[in-house]
Amino acid sequence: MKFKIIINTIVIVNLFIANTFFGQDIKIYKQKDFVNNKVFDSTYHLLWYKSRPFPSIKDTVAYFIDDRNYKGIINYGVEFKSKDFKNFTFSENVSMYFLNVDFTKSKYNIIDSTLEIEGYVSGGWGDEEKNGWNKNESNIEIFIGEKIDTKSPCYFDFYEKNKNVETRLNNKIITNFAILDTFPSFYFKNYTHYKTTSKGLRPFKLLAKVNKNSILVFGSFACYSEIYDIGAMIFSPKKNKTKQRVNKREKVFKPIIINNKLVSNIEKEKNLIQAINYYTYSEKAENFILQKQYSKAKEQYNLLNYNYPTIFTRDIHNAIRCAILSRDLKTAFFWGERLADKGVGIPYFNAKIFKVLKKSNYWTVFNIKYDSLFNANQNKLNLNLKSDIEQLLKEDQNDYGLATRKEPRALYETTERVTEMLIELLRKKGYPSEEKIGAYTKNDTILVNSPNFYVLIRHAIQQKPKNLTKLNELLNKSIDDLEYDSKRSPNNIMDYNSCFHIYKGNLYNEKSCGSNDLMIKKIFFKFNNPHNFIIDNGNFVISEYNKQNPKEFDLFYEQNFNFIMKLTDDWEFYEK
Repeated sequence: MKFKIIINTIVIVNLFIANTFFGQDIKIYKQKDFVNNKVFDSTYHLLWYKSRPFPSIKDTVAYFIDDRNYKGIINYGVEFKSKDFKNFTFSENVSMYFLNVDFTKSKYNIIDSTLEIEGYVSGGWGDEEKNGWNKNESNIEIFIGEKIDTKSPCYFDFYEKNKNVETRLNNKIITNFAILDTFPSFYFKNYTHYKTTSKGLRPFKLLAKVNKNSILVFGSFACYSEIYDIGAMIFSPKKNKTKQRVNKREKVFKPIIINNKLVSNIEKEKNLIQAINYYTYSEKAENFILQKQYSKAKEQYNLLNYNYPTIFTRDIHNAIRCAILSRDLKTAFFWGERLADKGVGIPYFNAKIFKVLKKSNYWTVFNIKYDSLFNANQNKLNLNLKSDIEQLLKEDQNDYGLATRKEPRALYETTERVTEMLIELLRKKGYPSEEKIGAYTKNDTILVNSPNFYVLIRHAIQQKPKNLTKLNELLNKSIDDLEYDSKRSPNNIMDYNSCFHIYKGNLYNEKSCGSNDLMIKKIFFKFNNPHNFIIDNGNFVISEYNKQNPKEFDLFYEQNFNFIMKLTDDWEFYEK
């Protein structure tokens, strides 16, 4: 009997001990506990000495930086000038990638104040599954410890990498590096550190001493850190009890700067543009054309004509087609007469789409009236202005032509000289608008919506001569007067500010730019446009095929761009 009592007593004691160790001294935490104690969402990212681009700065501390107010290098006033007079452009694209953390096991030992956690991290710019960047790596750094708040400078260094480019900030040459800004940041003391593998689902397992001030951080370069208030989760569980849980993100990344412009400013500009202007109507009309809603597009062009006495020829060109395709021949003939006022000859109407007009009983009357309007237009054109601008184009091309192209310094001097003459011409005779010199056509039948003399402006933008500011002042006035269609001009399309590239008949999108479905439709329409509409295809670059070293460009697009679609197999003749 005594034996049984002793045995029972031992069992009871053992159960008490087990309950003490495994029930009271061990606390189990789940995914929702970490999520409820998540802090600093989309705020800090890791900038460690290993990822710093400036070898001259010696610092072995891992800083988590809150640079949400970063403006972009150009916006801080950094200026560039080519020393060898070769074309140079600077483009900055910044995106921040998201991480997702899944905790599969977590327990806290009260006796020795240790937290053991296991799980895996996904996302980041090295995520092979989501991004397809199988050649990039993104190790995730994990820290548990006490954070120390501080300030971190934002460095800029360009001189060492580009000897032929002069870099200035506040009119002072940067010879090593410069500090653009200072941002809030923090680093750790008395911490435990763990480093994951580089791709896909990155498992982690670590054991660390914690206290009421401990935080847990998952971070990587160009990734928003996942930060958890471990001290509150363990020692003050009521602190974040009512906090709204943050759902996992489906987005892979968030664009911050695109082609030197802050995305936030781009969005503000979109919201501020509430006043209806010329391009409100033309853009709506072109979007309706994309959807083959020609009657709705026709109405937009009618509103454009009602509100603006001056209409660009390219819009008249589209308006006629919309009227014909919506079977409104009366409106089509009206727009046809507007072409006569632009100096477009009657051979323009030899295109196939105008057969329906020629079958109309009104065609004979229209033909006679058109001839009269066209002759009146020819009498009022400023042929001297047209001759002058074409002479400047000839002088430009004498040095820029493929067969006679000169050295970079000579090209710069040519552009500076020609730009000065262009400025004088604009001052004395005004901008060579369609009303002053007539619209340009090719073979008398094809409308040229971007005259060849536009290259004079383009070269000035590229070369940045000393008198560029004066030229821009005159051009801005011409833009306001609807003489220079700058918004839809190829002069605004540069390699450094184009997210979309066409290479070997394929459409690519730069990985840092994000998606734009409407833009893709517009570019596709350029290669599938049976009625010869002129659409603002937006900003894209057609890259030349390098026959001498094709693998270089192939690799460039493979690493930096996402393939969108095949546009054409006839990729050697884009200009057709």
